[in-house]
This record gives sequence, C-alpha cells and structure tokens, in this order.
Amino acid sequence: MSNVKLPRRKYSSKALKRYLNLFPPLLINRIRIAEADTEFKNLRVTVNYSWLNKNIQKSIFGGSIFSAIDPFYAVMYWQIFNSKNIPMTIWIKKAEIDYIKTARSNLYMDFKLTENDIENAISVLKNSEKYEVWHTVKVFDSNDELCAESRVLVYIKNKNNHPLNNL
Repeated sequence: MSNVKLPRRKYSSKALKRYLNLFPPLLINRIRIAEADTEFKNLRVTVNYSWLNKNIQKSIFGGSIFSAIDPFYAVMYWQIFNSKNIPMTIWIKKAEIDYIKTARSNLYMDFKLTENDIENAISVLKNSEKYEVWHTVKVFDSNDELCAESRVLVYIKNKNNHPLNNL
C-alpha cells in the first residue's frame, strides 16, 4: 500500500496563485488567476487575448479556453484539503465544453466552491474511498457575453483512508 504524503509546506492562497501564474502551460496561453480569496474557494481566471493564443480567424484558440478551465477545480479542492491536513488524490476525470461565441477579446471565468461542496465531499468520503462531482464554468468576454460553457467532473480519492470522522 502506497502512502500519500502531504507536501512539507503549506501554500498560502497568495503563494499558490503566484506559482500557478508562473506555471509555463498557463503562462504561455496567457491564462492567469486574477483574484483568489484566502481559502482558495473563489477564483477569477482570465485569458488575455494575445498573438500567442490567437488562431487564424483572430479568435482565441478553443484549446486555450479549455486549458483555462481544466486545472482549477482540482487545485481548489486540493488546496482546501491540504490546508486541513487531509491527503487526497484529486484530478479532473472528465470535461465537456460548448463553444458558444468566438472569443475576440480578453476572457474571464469564475470558479466557486461553497462550504456545502466541501461538506458533501467529506460526507461521502467518510463512507467511500472516492467522490465525484460535476461543476459548471461559464466563460465571458470583455463585453460580458457568454463565449463558452463547460462542465468538469472532479475525482477525489482518499487514497490511504485518512480518518475523516472528526471533521
């Protein structure tokens, strides 16, 4: 049985935001976390319109938009569980996206986790080794017009059956 080890250090919301904003796949696509609360439960992510992410029709590549959606719910859950000293394996298991309108300006999207989302995850994980939950993300342009809508399935696994009864 393999052990899931917690990182030796905890990341503050500010530090994690800074590290992610410098992460090359996000940086190259001009994806950045513009706002993050102290618990990492609310994020505003932006995609800046640039020659680096613009296609031949002068709109943002769909892959850049999808890249902006992909990692954040998994990172948010990981940060929350990590701050509670609960080692979990978390990743995006499935994602769907609907491109509604071409994106020819900067984009933004909001990611939110409620206390209820965390409580539901913990409640299921008390009785089960894994938990899966869908979240919806809407992508807006600088005119507040909907450009894309996505659903992501977050997979959370209590790999070493960390005790959750006292939460």
